[in-house]
Amino acid sequence: MVGTRQLRIKQPQSIAQMVVERLREAIIDGHFGLGENISEDKLAETFGVSRTPIRDALLQLQQSGLVIVRPKRGTFVFSPTLADVEILCEYRLMLEMQALRLSMTRNHGDLTDAIQSAVTAMTAALEASDQFAYARADAAFHRAFFDLCGNRLIRDAYTVAEGQLGAIRSSLSVAYGQPGDQSYAEHKQIAELIAAKDIDALAAVMDEHVWRTLRVARDALPEDAGSRRP
Repeated sequence: MVGTRQLRIKQPQSIAQMVVERLREAIIDGHFGLGENISEDKLAETFGVSRTPIRDALLQLQQSGLVIVRPKRGTFVFSPTLADVEILCEYRLMLEMQALRLSMTRNHGDLTDAIQSAVTAMTAALEASDQFAYARADAAFHRAFFDLCGNRLIRDAYTVAEGQLGAIRSSLSVAYGQPGDQSYAEHKQIAELIAAKDIDALAAVMDEHVWRTLRVARDALPEDAGSRRP
């Protein structure tokens, strides 16, 4: 007898969910700048839908921290300060190192393959001077730590900040021209250390790599009294 689960009909995505995914991708890729106003009317026209699914989508993106709704002013892409970036870096480093330890222990072969694939994509993006492709490959590089760590709670915890981190990464890549000018060599070094299972050396390189975001951001984002790291 065929199991009832096999007979279930897969529900199509709602229009709002499709808009959420496309908008999220556009913000992370840098097609919308940090702090940029997002017009509901223009989005509705662009997507060929009514304003209702647009509003639903923006509400979801607000809950994930990618947009901010300001009463009587409109909806804007989030605009982080240096203090915000510092908090994200602390959160990211803590989670990435734990995810790395677990994925290296549980799925080392698959992790090595995924990381090398991302480095190959970064190389191609650099050669093509494609900052958006580089940012996507960069995101895939770090996402592999979580996809292969075997712990859904750690993976879900990273998802909370992943969109904001991706948007900041893209924004800084745009501001500084060629993508990955300073971080590409670190990605290659991280890949080599993962292959060698050298967790101590990885910790040192990851610390330098993650905090580079804050150092680069100092010239691109507004100062904030809450920033503590020199």
